[in-house]
Formats: sequence, C-alpha cells, structure tokens
Amino acid sequence: MFNKLISKLNGNKKNVIKITIGTVVGQLISVITLPFITRLYGAEIIGFWAFLNSIAVIVKSYSDLGLTNSIMLEEEEEIEDVYKVITTIVTIISIASSVIVAWIFVTFSSFEINPIFLLFYLIALVFTIQQIQLCYTWLNRKCEYGILMKNPIINNGINSTAAILLGFLGMGLYGYLVGNMIGQIITLLYMKRSLPKSMFTFKLTDFAKIVSNNKRFVTYQLPTNVISNFKDQLPTLLIQGLWGSQALGYYSITVRVLQIPSTFLANSIGRVFFQTTSKLIREGKSIGEYVTKNLKLGMMFAILPITILMALGDKLAILAFGKEWQVSGEFIRLLAIQYFFMFISNTVYGLSTVLEKQNYAMISSTAQVVGLTIGAVIGKFVFGDIYISLVLMAALFVIAHIIYFSYLFKAMKVSSGKYVLYSLVSVITIVVLSALVRWISEFIFGNL
Repeated sequence: MFNKLISKLNGNKKNVIKITIGTVVGQLISVITLPFITRLYGAEIIGFWAFLNSIAVIVKSYSDLGLTNSIMLEEEEEIEDVYKVITTIVTIISIASSVIVAWIFVTFSSFEINPIFLLFYLIALVFTIQQIQLCYTWLNRKCEYGILMKNPIINNGINSTAAILLGFLGMGLYGYLVGNMIGQIITLLYMKRSLPKSMFTFKLTDFAKIVSNNKRFVTYQLPTNVISNFKDQLPTLLIQGLWGSQALGYYSITVRVLQIPSTFLANSIGRVFFQTTSKLIREGKSIGEYVTKNLKLGMMFAILPITILMALGDKLAILAFGKEWQVSGEFIRLLAIQYFFMFISNTVYGLSTVLEKQNYAMISSTAQVVGLTIGAVIGKFVFGDIYISLVLMAALFVIAHIIYFSYLFKAMKVSSGKYVLYSLVSVITIVVLSALVRWISEFIFGNL
C-alpha cells in the first residue's frame, strides 16, 4: 500500500519522502538515545567532542579546495576524474592539517588526552566528514535517494549504540569519541559501494585540468566554504574560549535539539532542491518560482516545531535530560528564532552555488562572523552573562541572514520584499504562539 502511494507522486515528492523517511528514523534514534548519552557522559565530555568536531568541520571546509559542489554541475564524462582528484587532495590536506592542530592543542591546552590518539582521531574525523559530504553530492547527482535514505539510520544507529555501550563499560571520553567515529566510518563504507572503486589519482595533469576547469569553485566556493563553515562553528569556538567546556556541552546539546526540525525535514528538502535547481540551471531554465515555493514551504513547516521549542524548551530539556541540563533548555528558548532561519536556509541548500553568487554567501558569512564575535564579546566583557551573549549573537545573525537572502532574490529577479514580509510574519507568529503556549502550559501545569 505504501509503495502504491509513493508511485503516484511526482519525482521530487518521491525523493523528498525517501530521504525524509531515512532522516526521520535516524533522528528518532538520536532523540531516543540522547537522554542516555547526556547522563552517561555529562556536559564537559560532550563539550570537548563538540570542540573537536568544530575544528574538523573548519578543516573540511578547505580540504577539498571548494571542488565538491562542482560534481553537481560537471559534465558526466568528467565527474569520475573530479571525484578522484578531490579525494586525493582531501587526504593530503586532512593529514597535514590534523598534525598541525594536534600539535597546537597538545602544546597549549591543559585538557588531558593521549596525543597519539588525538592525532589519528582528528585525521579520521576530518577525512570521513569530507568524504561523506562528497559521497552525498555524488549520490545526489545520480539521484540515488534509496541509498541516501539509509545513511542517517546507519550513522545515528551505530554511533549512538556504540557510544552508549562504551559508556556503560566506563570508557568515558574515549568511549564517546570512538563511538561517534564508528558510525562515521561504517556510513562512509556503505556509501562508497556506489561510487567509483578507484579513489585516488597522482597524475599532475589530472589536477591541473580539474582545477583549471573549475577555477570558479576554487576562486569563489573555497573562500565561501571556509568563511561559512567558520561562521557556523564560531559560536562553539567562542563559547569554548570564553566560557569553557561545560558551557559548550550545554550549548552542544542545545544545538542538537534545535537542529531536530532541520534533520527531520529541511535537510531532505534541501538535497532534492540542490539537485533540481542544478538541473534547471543546466537546462537554461528560471528557478525563481521554484525557490520561492520552497522557501514558503520551509517557513510553514518550521513554525510549529520552533514555536514549541521556544515556548517549552527548558521544560522539555529537564524532562528528557534531567534537572542538571536546564541551562540547555534556557539556551533553546533564546536561540529558537535563529534556528528558524537556519531551517529555511537548509530547505534551499546550494542556492548561491547554482546562481554562481558564492561571493554573496562569502560577504554574508563574513558579516555574520563579525556579528557573532561582537555579540559574544559584549556579553562576556560588558555584561558577564552568557545569555546576553547568545541573544546578541542570534539577533545579529538573523539580520545578516535576511539581507543575504534579499540579495539572492534580486539575483533571481524576484521581489525581495516578499521574502522580508514572509520572514517578519513568520517571526511574529512564532513569538505570539510561543507566548500563548507557554501561558497555557503554566496555567495547566504550573511552574513545573
């Protein structure tokens, strides 16, 4: 019966549903196991893992020289060579960067961890994160949504199970790190089965050809990726530097909860969006109407979950993770609006790339980096309050985001006023509804 219903849908809806099913199941596994993980490991260990992961994501942003997205737009006969060149570059840069990062950390940090373990863990983490992204891009181009559907289930299922098992065995920090890595490696091996068997090339002519043919990605996508990923990871680095690992642990769980709506739906819509818009661009067609429709759909889907998180984040955190995680719940309420806009961004993943407006993304990310830094520093050194830091960081992020999307709409020759209006109406709706839900919950249950 389910297959009959799926067969009646058009291609895009089928693809979204396939990826959404896998994402929902994978996210359910993560949600169900997260209360066990928070109780087994605590805020400091989770915060340290978040810090390492943040460093790995930043290294990932330049390890491919910005070439990964070129797979979506490259001619069919060239993409295997592009894949091999990217994989080779990633491997070399991952190893070199991990050696430097491990040396800096061991030299200047007082955190106790085996330096040899740290080095090999960083190499594996950077390499697998980038390779999984590369595999996603390849499989997305090939419309292999059946494979993409299973990835979140494999990744979340294995790393959650492994982390919990190792936690019960009392392995502490190493158990949490290894548990997460096991899921990464098995997910990557599963995806690699559908990619070319040959992963590397050492022909200098291949490197020269691919880099020359995709110079626009190296010139624009690379700095855009670096700034964008640095911007995304900057709150983690700022909180670690200004407030310490425990505060970062609370923030890390906050982010995981606020990302639930995106991982349930927005990311699935975004991957299909990128594939569809890339195809439309290759065919010389306009994408303005399709983009507007996707954004409105994203806003509609985001309002309900973001409203609930903004209204009841603290109560839900205590219920799920225990009283000691109330700080995370308070963070959730403060950052809900910011993650509403991040949800919207995820539904139109790759928009600046297909429009070849990576410079817009680069400027926007730079502005957000400045805003996040100003907000964090003012909160710390003027008010001495992490809550004020987060509010200022979120507000400045949202302003930069709205301006950025307004310019993307202008690039598509679509009125940016509509996007601004939709955004304002959505934010007002979320604030009003969350206040109402909060009042109703306190009226019925009191201040529990």
